[in-house]
Amino acid sequence: MFDFTQNFSSLPVKLISVEDKFSQEKHGRFLYYFVLFCLLLWLIKSGSYPAYAQRLSNEDDILMFRGDCTRSLSGVGKVPRQPKVLWKFKTGRILEGKRERRGVPPGVYWQGTGWTGQPAKVGKRYYFGSVDSHVYCLDADTGALIWKYKTGHNVKGSVAISGGRIYFGSRDNHLHCISLADGKLIWKRHIGNDMDSSPCVIDDRIYMGGEDGYIYCFSAQNGDVIWHFKTDGSCESSPSVVNGRVYAGAAHGWLYCVSQETGELIWKFRTGDDTDSSPVYVNGRIYVGCESGRLFCLEASSGKLIWSGKWNQGFWATPAVVDNRVYIGCSNGYMYCLDADSGKVVWKYKTPGRIWGSAAVTDGCVVFGGGDGKLYCLQATDGKLIWFFNAGGYFLSTPCVAGNRILIGNHNGFVYCIGEETEQVDDNLFHLSESAKRHRNGNLEKTSSIFTLD
Repeated sequence: MFDFTQNFSSLPVKLISVEDKFSQEKHGRFLYYFVLFCLLLWLIKSGSYPAYAQRLSNEDDILMFRGDCTRSLSGVGKVPRQPKVLWKFKTGRILEGKRERRGVPPGVYWQGTGWTGQPAKVGKRYYFGSVDSHVYCLDADTGALIWKYKTGHNVKGSVAISGGRIYFGSRDNHLHCISLADGKLIWKRHIGNDMDSSPCVIDDRIYMGGEDGYIYCFSAQNGDVIWHFKTDGSCESSPSVVNGRVYAGAAHGWLYCVSQETGELIWKFRTGDDTDSSPVYVNGRIYVGCESGRLFCLEASSGKLIWSGKWNQGFWATPAVVDNRVYIGCSNGYMYCLDADSGKVVWKYKTPGRIWGSAAVTDGCVVFGGGDGKLYCLQATDGKLIWFFNAGGYFLSTPCVAGNRILIGNHNGFVYCIGEETEQVDDNLFHLSESAKRHRNGNLEKTSSIFTLD
């Protein structure tokens, strides 16, 4: 193996021209950067480089809820300025059973996507779970169904993709692992209750919360439980994992920091209420909200409070922290932009319904769905409206903004793909009869949806 600690001044002089000082410095710089390049290559291949940093290599893909295991990558690429619904896909629907006793009245229909429900994107395919009990794979250009996988109940959280596999939880009390290529089951692991949390996959391990009151670490290979940590109440929060630590909230008002390796408690912080919001790690800080309307900024190393704010209604959304600003929607219908250092409000934008979905912030825009059935696009600098799309129903899910498109599901049963007005769509797909569309494209439909531009 090459010795990176070698003193380069001892190398034979004939390897470096000494005709003049300029030539000597030129070759020295080349050798220095060549060694750095080789070292970086070795770190990546050896697995020593953090997996969450590796995913940034492709700016057109979103592999898990909020992009990576820090939960800080809310969106990538461009946001359409002249938006057009390129296609929409109709999910199925299921009926809540009489004996399920999960706080949902019998006879309620489940369709579309739920909370947190952010689609993943890899290349020319989208992957997402639906509350109709399926995980879908669609062609990103046309919305055509490629495959679907059936679970025992709702898939409310977001899927995570790693190593040619898809990982996700379900209300059927299982963690599922299926093939990225064809949706075939590889393994599934039973736990004591729902899994609405969204998995984080890093270093061949899966970190996830369970409504049976545990933070879990599973083997990504076979689903074996490596460790589990008991929380006070259920854990619907999607863990963030960084610097050897796992951060997650729980129902009875605590945020936990445990060891990534062993699951042992490092610190815990009292939030005071159900903490479904996922903790976001940025610059050595953790940002998280709870259902009593409190929003916190903590030191990631110690759990020490830096600042907190109190609002009149609760937070189910996960913050987006971009360019030293915090963007988060609240159940009172406001989208807030705060200073990341102080928590002071920079601007706020009022919508008619609650905001449970998490915002995607990229390309100078804030994109989010509201409880009023509208998808909003605001200017990140001042909160001014750029456009909104009225889908009807209501949005609980988080948009996937990648590859110059937006994909988001609604509780009306549809998943919408939005791009630029200038994009070309294969209209031949839409000239089929309704029965042929359903057979060939999985209920693919063309839409005449309405946009309002500011």
